[in-house]
Amino acid sequence: MTIDITIIQTLRAKTGAGVADCKIVLEETNGDLVAAEKLLRERGAIKASKRTDKETNEGVITSYIHPGGRVGVLLMLTCETDFVARNEKFQQLARELAMQVAAADPLYIRAEDIPAADLEREKDIMRTQLANEGKPAAMIDKIIEGKLNAWYEEVCFLNQKYLKNEEITVGELINQEIASLGERIAVKRFVKFGLTGGNRGCGL
Repeated sequence: MTIDITIIQTLRAKTGAGVADCKIVLEETNGDLVAAEKLLRERGAIKASKRTDKETNEGVITSYIHPGGRVGVLLMLTCETDFVARNEKFQQLARELAMQVAAADPLYIRAEDIPAADLEREKDIMRTQLANEGKPAAMIDKIIEGKLNAWYEEVCFLNQKYLKNEEITVGELINQEIASLGERIAVKRFVKFGLTGGNRGCGL
């Protein structure tokens, strides 16, 4: 099947993937944009998983100051080589992620980073709320599991919906860039400063 260049450009603009990758998945899905985007995400996740053992000792520390000057963010984004660290696409990703922190106010980078005490406290709050609502005791643990997943989407950076495209998460956005740039990319740390509400840091 011959794929029109306009469709390729549409998929590329939506996902940030390379022209060749967009053309391949569109051919495999007979020009179905939705299916092609899903396939790109899956392949991005696979490529990302294959690089989990790679060291990320290069990267950038970027800043974002929200208009008005009352909120600011410092974010450390790492990669494998200085070559990618100097790439404009990588640096743009770092800026986008810093803006996401400023707007979405995450508490942790990933669910695995949540201290056990914080997790148990949240479970206890949910358990008390469900009991007060009269939920059957046998169902409470199952309901809590679903509520925790929703909570992770709110407080864990990689689980949050990417504010510029809520069809994907921040983690999926990073996986797309890993597939595009060919290196492991990791958010190592971020700190949010505010004139009201204090400062908040997360990461190594």
